[in-house]
Amino acid sequence: RNAIELYSIPPLPTVVITKPWQEVKEDEKEQLIKILSALKLPIERVTIKFQPAFDLSGWNEKPEKLIYFGALPSGIPYYEVIDVNGVSLVASESLEALLANEAARKRLWGALRQLFSI
Repeated sequence: RNAIELYSIPPLPTVVITKPWQEVKEDEKEQLIKILSALKLPIERVTIKFQPAFDLSGWNEKPEKLIYFGALPSGIPYYEVIDVNGVSLVASESLEALLANEAARKRLWGALRQLFSI
């Protein structure tokens, strides 16, 4: 008898940014790569999506973990792990704003450690 084994491959963690990747400045990309490296995630192991405004409603495949950089709809807090439609997410101000805000980077890191169980 041949047994068929099925493997469930979880979706990659997703990063959502509010401007197209081509418009992300070099120092912002470096900041993102540093954040992902600290989480032991090479940039090739995450999905990066561009959305001008945060909206999970139209996604066919939702990730388990999501990091969002940008302005938020009211009611969603920054730098806390929250659950939205079955997606665990941490929201942060934009990568550009993070560059100049060490306190925000520390708060983001604390939330990401919780999200990724580090």
